[in-house]
This record gives sequence, structure tokens and C-alpha cells, in this order.
Amino acid sequence: MSLIRIDPNVYDVWSALPTYFQEASPFYVEGQIDEATAWIEILEYGIVAEVEVMLVETTQRPFDRYWRMEATPEVTAYSLVDVVGLDFHHPLLRAGMYDGDTNDVIRAKWEQGYRVPSAKWTRESFRAHLANEQAMLQLAPTTVCEACGDDLNRFGAFGVRLMEYHFEAGSGTWLCPTCHKARHYNM
Repeated sequence: MSLIRIDPNVYDVWSALPTYFQEASPFYVEGQIDEATAWIEILEYGIVAEVEVMLVETTQRPFDRYWRMEATPEVTAYSLVDVVGLDFHHPLLRAGMYDGDTNDVIRAKWEQGYRVPSAKWTRESFRAHLANEQAMLQLAPTTVCEACGDDLNRFGAFGVRLMEYHFEAGSGTWLCPTCHKARHYNM
């Protein structure tokens, strides 16, 4: 599966992803994606969404109200994508999502514990898996991800709270949010 990296300084992903997900509206991302589905990774924040790739065009940058920079006349490849899974509970997404104007519906979904799993999960299997993981309510004993080795200590005292427990085959591991999300989708 392809990975789309978006710089939040260039494109306002905190506002765009929840809005486009809720509206079921496709939007353009820069780059040519040749697979049917892809991950969206917000640079320095991790994977927060799964998208379906609808088409690829070589054109000037299409209009989108969430671009933070003026368009240039250069022609490049853009992929039209539709958000099919958004992790409202991703702690890094939450940290940035409510800095500005907040959509009350999105905030209500967060507070009610709403999660949108990939189409690869049934609602029942996803709930059972989450129940096993949430049985570990203690703070992580480390800030270093067991999968990628990323040290979330760079977030200060908040780093240990970002670590997530992944339960699999009767045991668990402490992972960063990005690796935990990726592990869920690879199951």
C-alpha cells in the first residue's frame, strides 16, 4: 500500500481530513499513486487515514480551500482520493484537530469514543480487539516504539502517554501511534 506524506505547513490536514471524511468528498493530493488504496501520513505526526485512489491527473494544482500556499503555474501529477478510514482517536490527530474552529459533530464523535476502522475489520472483531488493548490502562514503561525504534520522548512528558499497547496472539507490545495503526491494518 502506498504512503502519501502531507506537510501540515503546506496543507491544513487538521481541518481537511475530518471535513472531507464527513462530507464523503474526494480531494486532490500531490503525487501519482498507482495503487487502489493508500495511507495518509502527516509529516512528524504519523499515519492518520486510509484513502481510496480514484484517478490521477497531470495538471496545475487543483483548487482546494485548505492549501496554505499560493499555487504555482507548474504542472505535476495529482491523485484524487477519498477518505475511507480516519482515526479520530489518533492522539496526534486530536492534538492538532482542535486548535482552531472545531466542528461540533467531530468533537462529539471524539468524546463518545467513535472509531472508524478499516473495511478489513468487522465492527465486532474491531471492538473485541480494542477491548483487549484497553485492558492495559497503565502508562507505557517506555517512550521507544518496539517496532520502529522511534523515541516519543521528543514530545516531553506527553511522550509516554502517546505510546499504545497492541495486543496480538496472547501478548502485547508498546508501539508508537503510527506503527500501531499500521499493525491494525496489516492484520
